[in-house]
Amino acid sequence: MENTATAEKKTTEELLEEILKYQKRGSRITRIAAFAVIFIVVIFAGALALMIPRAVNLLDHARESLAEIDYLIDETGDLITNTNNLVENFNDLSDGTTALIDNANKMISDNTDAITETVQKLNDVDFETLNQAIQDFSAVVEPLSKFFKRF
Repeated sequence: MENTATAEKKTTEELLEEILKYQKRGSRITRIAAFAVIFIVVIFAGALALMIPRAVNLLDHARESLAEIDYLIDETGDLITNTNNLVENFNDLSDGTTALIDNANKMISDNTDAITETVQKLNDVDFETLNQAIQDFSAVVEPLSKFFKRF
């Protein structure tokens, strides 16, 4: 029996040694895993520490860009309003110019007969005879002019 008890004691001691060996191995793996988790947490915290200021900076730039875009949209609205006013003024000017051209055409067409008649009468004038009459008149008036200068 003693052999059985000794054999059991050896077996129990061997089992306990194996359990202790597995526990040490498990403890070592747990420590490595804990260090790996701590390392990952430190890397993640470092990455966040680097990314947060950049993200805040990016948000500030985005806010400034949106403010500038709002300003540009307002200015574009004003520009569109001014352009619409300019187009309306141009249309009014175009209407006025059209009315002026229509009135000029009407005046020309109303006076075409009178202008044609005047041109015809000017063509009928004998300028040579007129010039001769003016010279004759000048010849008559010249002695009278000399006579009246003496008085």
